[in-house]
Amino acid sequence: MTKIKIGKGELEYTRPSLKKWLLLQDQLSLVYDAIKNRKDVAKHFVSYVALALDIQEQELIDLHWIEVAEAYLIITDTNRLKREFPLLNTQMKNKKEIWDYVGRTWYIWAHLLCKTYGFNLEYTANLDVDDAIGLAQEIAVDEQLTREWQWMTSEIAYQTKDGFKKLPRPDWMQYNKDVPVIPKLLIRKDFMPVGIVYKWDKETKL
Repeated sequence: MTKIKIGKGELEYTRPSLKKWLLLQDQLSLVYDAIKNRKDVAKHFVSYVALALDIQEQELIDLHWIEVAEAYLIITDTNRLKREFPLLNTQMKNKKEIWDYVGRTWYIWAHLLCKTYGFNLEYTANLDVDDAIGLAQEIAVDEQLTREWQWMTSEIAYQTKDGFKKLPRPDWMQYNKDVPVIPKLLIRKDFMPVGIVYKWDKETKL
C-alpha cells in the first residue's frame, strides 16, 4: 500500500485488480497519444490520476502540476506487473475495428477468461492482474498448440516442395531474436588436444 499526497491530505493506493487495471491501461494509452500528438496532455494526466484514485477531476485541476505528476508516477509504478509475460510482447495494430468502443478491453479479457474457465464477471473483475495475464497466456499457448496439431494432420501442411511445412508461431512464442548466435567453428585435427582429457568437476575440483 502506498500513500499519495493530494492537496493537504493523503490517499492510500494499492495496485487494483483486473477490471480497474485494464480501465487504467486504456486511459494510459490516451495519455501516451496525447504526449505523442502534443494535445490535451494535462487533461489526460488528470483523468488518469482521478480514475486511479476514485476522485473527481476537479479536485486535481486546482493543484500544482507537480503534485499531479508525482501522483501519476507513483500510480504507474505501483501498477507495474510483477512478472514479465512474453504474451505482452505482441505488437498490436493501432487501427480500431468498426465494432470497437471505449472500455472494450475489459470485456475482451472477461469473455476470454469466463469462456475458458467458467468464471463469472465479478470473480474475473477481482482477479490479480498477474494471475489473469498468466492464465491468458496459457490459453493462447494451448490454442496455438491445438492449431499446430490440426495443421500437422491436414493435407495442406504437406503440399510444398520441401514436404512438411510447420505452422508459424507468433513472435512472442519464438526464441529471442536478439540473443547472439555463436557460430560453429571447424577445428583442424592437428589442433585438437592429444592424450587423456580430464573434465573439471566443480564439486570435487578434480
